[in-house]
Amino acid sequence: MATTATRRTPGVYITELAAFPPSIVGVQTAVPAFIGYTETAQISGKQVFLKPIKIASMADYEAVFGGGYKAIYDIEPVTDSALIDANKYDFKVFDPNETPNPSPAPATPPTMKYFNLKQVADTHFNLYNSMRLFYANGGGTCYVVSVKTYEQTTTVQLADLLEGLKVTKEQVGPTMLAIPDAVLLPLSSPPAGENPPQSSEFQDVIREMLKQCSDLKDRVALLDVYGTQYIDQLVNTHLVTLDDVILNFRKEAGDTALNYGMAYFPFLDTTVIPVSDFDYTNFNDTDDPNNLVQLKTILTWENENLYFDKNGEPTPRSIAVQRDIDQITSTTLTATEVTKLNQNLNAAIPLLGDMLRIIVAQNDRLPPSGAMAGIYTFVDSTRGVWNAPANIALDAVAKTTFKLNDDLQGDLNVPVNGKAVNAIRELVGRGPVVWGARTLDGNSNDWRYIQIRRALKPDGRLVFVEFRAGDVAVPIKPLHTMTDAQVRKEAAVHALQWVKPAHDLPWQNAVVFRKP
Repeated sequence: MATTATRRTPGVYITELAAFPPSIVGVQTAVPAFIGYTETAQISGKQVFLKPIKIASMADYEAVFGGGYKAIYDIEPVTDSALIDANKYDFKVFDPNETPNPSPAPATPPTMKYFNLKQVADTHFNLYNSMRLFYANGGGTCYVVSVKTYEQTTTVQLADLLEGLKVTKEQVGPTMLAIPDAVLLPLSSPPAGENPPQSSEFQDVIREMLKQCSDLKDRVALLDVYGTQYIDQLVNTHLVTLDDVILNFRKEAGDTALNYGMAYFPFLDTTVIPVSDFDYTNFNDTDDPNNLVQLKTILTWENENLYFDKNGEPTPRSIAVQRDIDQITSTTLTATEVTKLNQNLNAAIPLLGDMLRIIVAQNDRLPPSGAMAGIYTFVDSTRGVWNAPANIALDAVAKTTFKLNDDLQGDLNVPVNGKAVNAIRELVGRGPVVWGARTLDGNSNDWRYIQIRRALKPDGRLVFVEFRAGDVAVPIKPLHTMTDAQVRKEAAVHALQWVKPAHDLPWQNAVVFRKP
């Protein structure tokens, strides 16, 4: 607002004075705290492991925590005819140097070779790509706690995640907890008479998350369902079913602080990972660059298939492409040269791009907690925390990993024990949609809905404002007025405790209640 002190030129000025005092400053209601493994954790050269770091964008994340885990893949030949007939292979290529019936007899086509791509070490980390999913779905300010780097461990460790939870407890500001890496904790043997998949370590993590939320009463836990990745697979000779996974999760969740937990099923096939995240160096070269000989051989075959002339002789184009292929075993290329070489090979040999897309498909399956943290943030900022974070289509998600119908969702949503698991369903014309808004305490009349749990905390105050009944000065029909007694009777249904009335409004009564 202009004042006489800032007016430096002649003229006519209008100064508007505020009629009311400033309104209450709003606070953020959706601030997740993510816990997991990162590439690094540095600010200005100083390590920040096990410290909640506040960020507001993916660029902020990468500046502090780096990028994603670089997975290395072996190229494994597939020779079993049954697997080939069942299309159980990742890619195929003609070997031009091997023909079952060469000339001068009637020639037959070159032999087709089949291959699978398999990760060398069963090492996965979900945090980085879950952060991408968070921001793709409306995410904003959040905290990130790095427990270790990828180089410091090959598997997700219970002690690391619990230590991350411990430091998060001391941080004021987070309103949600999310640990996408928790679903990667190891399997444990189920008790006699029970089926896998179970994980005692996952159980410890989610119970500690719920306990922290209950102790502090200022945050909730976004939970992924452990074992979703094993559905329709054999685990200890048992074919895992949906019932196995949900039953075990409800057992692992325990019976305390359930109203602070929100669980989501199934996992998501996402589109957050670009092909450019991977290149030819993602194939097995961790010990010896000569391990890339098999990739070099396959690309050489494809070069001959594409660019040799009809007499099977090299052409200038094939010679130029082969020069690039021969460089992939070089150990002297800079990062920029590797990127340039990968681009050249992708353009010349489409098969390499297909192989990289197969790797992407093996890495873009993620638990839903990252996406749901983004959805909560989006709903809070556009509609308000008192609205259910449901009936919202997910962005950057191609499909769900398990197709649910009304019958299957029924038990997830309203089970006998009340431990509701919210469904993410694929709907015609909309794609994957969040289709549930219940806490794990589904049998509670007070806390069964997520928006109630998040909007009204224990000992929080709720104010009823109604037009005053019995006052002839109130210009409203009696049908739309209420007495203090009527307001208190209505509030009693929701187990609200009366605190005090306020009669200083001209036409309304304000009655204050608290949530016990």
